[in-house]
Amino acid sequence: MANNDNYDVNTFDFAFDENGNDGFNSQDDLGIFLNHVSKPLAPSITESFQDVPKRYGGVYLGTDYGEKEFDIPITCFCTTRDEYNERIKTLTNVLVNTSSDADTEYPLRFNDDPDVTYYGHFTSIPTPTFINEGVQDFQTTLVFMLADPRGFLPQKEIKITDNDQQIIPEGNTEVDPIIHIIPKTDLYYVGYETNDDYVAVGYNVDDGDTATDSDGNITVMGQSQTQQVDDPCNSLATWIQCGEDTQAFPIYKGELDGKSAATGTSIMVAKDKDDHYEWGSRGKHKNFYGPAVMHNGLPKITPYWKVSVRLHHVKRMKNERAMGKIEAYLLDNNGNVCGRMGIEDYSMGRYPRAFIQLGNNFDSSNSDSYLTLLFDEGNGQQKQNEATKHVKVAYTKTVTVKKKTAKKKKTTKKKK
Repeated sequence: MANNDNYDVNTFDFAFDENGNDGFNSQDDLGIFLNHVSKPLAPSITESFQDVPKRYGGVYLGTDYGEKEFDIPITCFCTTRDEYNERIKTLTNVLVNTSSDADTEYPLRFNDDPDVTYYGHFTSIPTPTFINEGVQDFQTTLVFMLADPRGFLPQKEIKITDNDQQIIPEGNTEVDPIIHIIPKTDLYYVGYETNDDYVAVGYNVDDGDTATDSDGNITVMGQSQTQQVDDPCNSLATWIQCGEDTQAFPIYKGELDGKSAATGTSIMVAKDKDDHYEWGSRGKHKNFYGPAVMHNGLPKITPYWKVSVRLHHVKRMKNERAMGKIEAYLLDNNGNVCGRMGIEDYSMGRYPRAFIQLGNNFDSSNSDSYLTLLFDEGNGQQKQNEATKHVKVAYTKTVTVKKKTAKKKKTTKKKK
């Protein structure tokens, strides 16, 4: 079949492709004539009703709609017995589906209303009966069932030009749209919603409700993240001081010691009465050592999350030693380490490095147990010495010392 426009209105097409081609026409391909088809008004209806004892009447619980049934009467005129046998074989091959995709529903359309396509399956193909004695003409009624009782109009392509665009399909029944999204620029978030249903891929990284593309177009976006914790770190009220016996967790190349304190803007190492930082006991540890604090648990467990931490590291000594490091660890629901980020000094005058790693064991000998997302010294253009500065030291003066030297005597040699 090439195009249904070439066929009589008293025919039907079956098993054609999405473009309406390459199917079977009842007249040209199957050699049958279509009698009057009475199209049903509605699918099968089942009422849900609850009988209540001693009550006048009952309780109506709603109506269920099932399949829609098409009874298709056909007639075939044959002049010889051979022609009759050939028509029977053709109908059997086309209408009986014995392939592995037996659950497939095929398209059918009646050419008196060619814009509407139904999808279904034959459930009854009765044995034909002869019209008159002594002739080969026969007739039967095919039963075509629609699991989805709707008829579908041709698919239309509609360009979405507005984030809040209302699309009203033709016809008289609600349908689900097939939406194709073709990004023309790099996107971090894409999604759509229809009534109460939505599909979203990615997330909105903006704190606000708008995003601006390279052309200056502003897109209004809904909230896609729920904030659970926003700690300004100006108090230890939501933090627990970690110790060797309390709230301890494995620190990579580090040991717990010392104390922490909160200032108006940060949490840092505490100071003693002499204004010395309380890192811990000197000479006791072989690795980095210092205090650690653990934040209270999140109010809600979530499989997807995003965390932001601000770390500030200062090296106040102009020597080549690895003086210190600052780290933030990510813990799972059981308190086990699942990631870390931080800034760390290195020896031999090397620049500090920032790192972000996911895993539970960060030793280089166990590279399969962690994933490094960042391990860098930063922008090389920022690594430069400042100009030479001349500094005058107070309480000094220049003194000129005169030294006396002995005069040398002139020596004369006489000739003999």
